Amino acid sequence: MRNIPLRSLILIFASSFILSTPAFAKKVLSMANIPPEVQEDLEKRFPGIGKDRMTLDQVDNVIRYLQMRPQFEMVRVYDEDRTYKLEFLTTKKISKVQFLNFASLSASEVESVFEVKAGDVFDQQSLIEGGERLRQIYRSRGFLNASIDIEMPPESESLVGVLVRATENRQTHIRNIILQSANEDLNRSMAKELSSFLNDAYTDNIVGAIQKDAREFLRKNRYVRADIIGPEMQYSSDEGEVTLYFRLERTEKYVFDYLGIRFLKDRDIKDALDLDNFYTANPSVATELAQKIRNYYLAQGHARVEVKAEETEGRRPFERKVAFTIDEGPRIKIEEISIKGRFSRKEDYYVRQIREHSSDIVNSGFYNKDDIDVGLKNLVLQMQNNGYLQAKILSTRTQYNKDKDKVSLFVNIDEGPQTIVESVTFNGNQSYSTEELLNVVRIRPGPLRLNQIETAIARLKEFYAENGYIEMILLNEKQDLVTYDETTTKASMQFKIFEGPKVSVASIVIEGNTFTKEYVIRKELEFDTGDILTPSKTEESIARLQRTGFFGSVDIRTVEAKSNTAARTVLIKVTERDPGVFTLGGGATNERTLTLRGYIGVSYRNLLGTGRGVSLRLQGNYNVTDIRYPESRVVLGYLEPYIFDTRIRGRLNLTRSASITDYDKKKVSQVNASTVSLEQDFTSHILGTWDVWSLATIRDYGLDSGIYNNDQTQVIGATGPTLDLDFRDSPFNPTRGTFTRWSAEYSSPALGSTSTNDYEIEYWRTTLNFTHYWNVGRLQRQPVVWANQLRGGYLKSLSTRANGGVPWDKKGFTLGGLSTVRGFQAGTQDVFPNDADLGVGPNQPPYTLKTESTMYMIKSELRLPVYGNLGGALFYDGGSVQIEGVEFADSYRDSVGFGFRYNTPVGPVSFDVAWKLDMRPGEAPLYYYLSVGTF
Repeated sequence: MRNIPLRSLILIFASSFILSTPAFAKKVLSMANIPPEVQEDLEKRFPGIGKDRMTLDQVDNVIRYLQMRPQFEMVRVYDEDRTYKLEFLTTKKISKVQFLNFASLSASEVESVFEVKAGDVFDQQSLIEGGERLRQIYRSRGFLNASIDIEMPPESESLVGVLVRATENRQTHIRNIILQSANEDLNRSMAKELSSFLNDAYTDNIVGAIQKDAREFLRKNRYVRADIIGPEMQYSSDEGEVTLYFRLERTEKYVFDYLGIRFLKDRDIKDALDLDNFYTANPSVATELAQKIRNYYLAQGHARVEVKAEETEGRRPFERKVAFTIDEGPRIKIEEISIKGRFSRKEDYYVRQIREHSSDIVNSGFYNKDDIDVGLKNLVLQMQNNGYLQAKILSTRTQYNKDKDKVSLFVNIDEGPQTIVESVTFNGNQSYSTEELLNVVRIRPGPLRLNQIETAIARLKEFYAENGYIEMILLNEKQDLVTYDETTTKASMQFKIFEGPKVSVASIVIEGNTFTKEYVIRKELEFDTGDILTPSKTEESIARLQRTGFFGSVDIRTVEAKSNTAARTVLIKVTERDPGVFTLGGGATNERTLTLRGYIGVSYRNLLGTGRGVSLRLQGNYNVTDIRYPESRVVLGYLEPYIFDTRIRGRLNLTRSASITDYDKKKVSQVNASTVSLEQDFTSHILGTWDVWSLATIRDYGLDSGIYNNDQTQVIGATGPTLDLDFRDSPFNPTRGTFTRWSAEYSSPALGSTSTNDYEIEYWRTTLNFTHYWNVGRLQRQPVVWANQLRGGYLKSLSTRANGGVPWDKKGFTLGGLSTVRGFQAGTQDVFPNDADLGVGPNQPPYTLKTESTMYMIKSELRLPVYGNLGGALFYDGGSVQIEGVEFADSYRDSVGFGFRYNTPVGPVSFDVAWKLDMRPGEAPLYYYLSVGTF
């Protein structure tokens, strides 16, 4: 909400004072001079305005509300006979914003940084702040003496033009970087390391990068105490060049030696010390690192380890040597954990709690005292959470065996009495009964469970918020929610509630949409005027608006927040994105040894601010080593966002493509297709799509004569739905959640499919795909993910003609390739079922399904982190296709393999190697795949 000028506040208070005098009686507020759109908004906000007599408070609220609107600079009311009259001054607006001499910044950068644009309310302070932001971005890019001038010529009483002129002056570059210390060798080597920054523009970011690279160089070269100070700057006379002086302190280089290692390896110790990232100001480097080594051994179960360190002069100047002498001792096993004392459950329960809540090393059966102490503390917390508030550890004792390689732990506990909740009450609950709230919190009289209290509080808050009480407060959440008797064996629980108002939407104000039509934003909202406002409606509205792609940021809040007002104004503030998008990309895969790929796309997502969109994408492949045929695909699309004034989106896609569909036969398929579809986001997780009508004309012909000479054209017209349920934590690199897709398709001559005396296409087809991502643990602080996919399908020919059926090469279930069963090459006769399985000869037409077919498939993959963004994978793929009336010698084909994944923000780059488990004679035993993305 914009700032209200001081003069306007004075007028508001003056009006309020006049209205409060006895001379002002109750009167009708005239809106004769108010713009129509504002009148409509006022009538929604204040029912009866302009007709009914209004109280003084109501008139005051109208003034405040109008003052918040950006088109009014001043609003006042005065008495005229039997009515209140409104007077106002409209704010001046900016007619245009021109930018001159911004040679080093792009137009979009300048507009984004300046923020003020045509149509905004004229505000000198905003212009000054925008100019300062431009000057700062110039300074951040090395233009230290850049200046920004702003002219504001008036064009009329209500319009002002803005001219922004830049004087960039000379950009400052780094002439030299000088390192100063007594260690001349270090000075030279660091200067060489930092020489890549010479001639770069002098900016804060570059100075930060220099310091970062310098510190990394010092750490990696074991200058573990060295520090870099500075820089000091020396400019040339015209400030076009600068020399940076850095001072280095504590420039001794450390070398390390490890003696006495038997159980572990040097590499384990170095990994534990993490010397590449180690820095210390401690003058006793040896002592600090020796303690880190000892702690690492303790964590591995070497409870009696001893580490000594000796620091001496090195062989070279400015070199220090640290020798660690390690007495590992045995790795101590936990022989038993004995529980004594007073407790209510079996001893095994407490032993299990200690093991599972100490550490992985203790749970594996090895001893670490600190971890055991953690486990004992967690045991006490667990007992207290179960209502044993006086539970405590009375004593612990550790006893080694004769060889001192095993230990027995003796733990004496006193669980104490269990606290019983005698009553659960609520105070301040005016809108809901106690019984209703008891069902919400799910706590009844009985044994106290402390861990249930936080859950109960969260349920109570969520219940109130989702019923419109968005500012409900639990007054005693931090204290006195549970009270105890003198013995702490009896407890009472009271929730002191401040409900606040039940918030509804009185009106909706939208700001920031200088281009997008207001109705587009309103269509994506989960609430409307008169609705109850809840957090879930607000969050879903924000998500829907962001998914449109039209906005960079979305904020939704109420103007009267933290007040007793129930009917509130909802303010929606957006910042718009550039609706035009251009994409360009290329790459290569190992398909048929080497295939080059490329694409170019352009789209405009918000035509005239209506939410309509158009797109064009051109895609090409070229196999360099084998086929050498330029494959192409062109897709032209149009989006109509609100069919029948609803949230249903309409899409029209026109596609023309030519691609190799059988590499062995060198068969080319040329496709001309059009699809009209409807789609709707039911929630942020559920998307429904209906291909109302799709029509594809497919011509197959041979690239080389004699190999495939069945030139034929088929037409497939179809309709059918698709339903997506996406509950993944990420669409690109999921680690948990599920994704489900169900689709069905019906094709017949009535929809345009081929129908002749000899041949007819009519069928129905359905598939179901379910993928589950399970986070089974962590390795190197990254998740280990087990991904499993189950897929099934059914296809049935509905044609009654003798030669009718389903063209198998177009709609049949074929397994083989990266997306189905790896280890089998898609687009060749190395798939299942292939022509030989189907009884089709080399020069015969493709197989036609006349009966019905089923398919099922499984993909299982364990994804493991390796280092940084690099990961590994172990996988198994298998599947079966069955056709009624056709017998296969082996109806189930499968494979195993491994792969590597390099995670990027848009999905992993994958390299997989897969072996067939049931290889047939003449088949290749394995295939490897290079791709972007995974299932």
